[in-house]
Amino acid sequence: MLIMKTENIKLAIFDIDDTLIKRGKITVEPSAVKAINKLKASGIEVMIATGRAFYFIHDDIHETIQPNYYVTINGACVYNKDHNVIFSVPMIRDEVNAMITYSLEHNLGLGMKMQQSMEIVNDMNVFQTVYMQGSPKLDILDDKTNLKFIPEGDEVPMGLFLMGDEATIEASHPLSPDGFYAKAYADAYDIYSKRAGKISGIEEVLGQLNLTWNEVITFGDAANDMEMLEKAAIGVAMGNAPEHVKECADFVTHDILDDGIAHAINTLFK
Repeated sequence: MLIMKTENIKLAIFDIDDTLIKRGKITVEPSAVKAINKLKASGIEVMIATGRAFYFIHDDIHETIQPNYYVTINGACVYNKDHNVIFSVPMIRDEVNAMITYSLEHNLGLGMKMQQSMEIVNDMNVFQTVYMQGSPKLDILDDKTNLKFIPEGDEVPMGLFLMGDEATIEASHPLSPDGFYAKAYADAYDIYSKRAGKISGIEEVLGQLNLTWNEVITFGDAANDMEMLEKAAIGVAMGNAPEHVKECADFVTHDILDDGIAHAINTLFK
């Protein structure tokens, strides 16, 4: 039944971390590149949907896959294949300023996802080591450790990244009613506007392409992928995904390092 459904697929959407690229690595698995290019050759367009800001997307994705669209910062900023912004949702200035104050008071690492760089308000060291995990893009981290607030007229971030004690981070919810908290990994959270989300960004593109979710296949491994796995005609969870994510999927493939992307594509698209 799943194989039959692929006949209507027009768009394939991929998360990045632990879906296309294993955390700590910088290249897509060769088998995945080959399989994705097989989809493109058959006329299926490819989208990236990630919590990463555009400038943190691995160069190998641009070079080997050449996506048609990029939904970044969990849907808060969408780019076309020419890398032009076609949709964006900034956070609320007052809420961001409250989070800056909170992070300084409680010694939480705080990074702000801006249009051109990630501004680090507190704990540059934890972002250079834990957050970057060996990425060569360290120059994109902009040291703003003297920043106390964002004044009127200045750019407002489209997302925040908080690092530190989880209970302390969770206790900040009242400061950002518009903020959606997505746990990225232990002691680390993505925060972005509830007006954004991967679904909003994806649906902006679906509208432009005149497509519906019935013509989409999605691939993911984490909590912020669950809704797109459920909405798509076919949702594929990676073998390395937690059980609650796998439960949202129509198909569970192999681990990322066990040719998971290729296995799913070659099994479903025969």
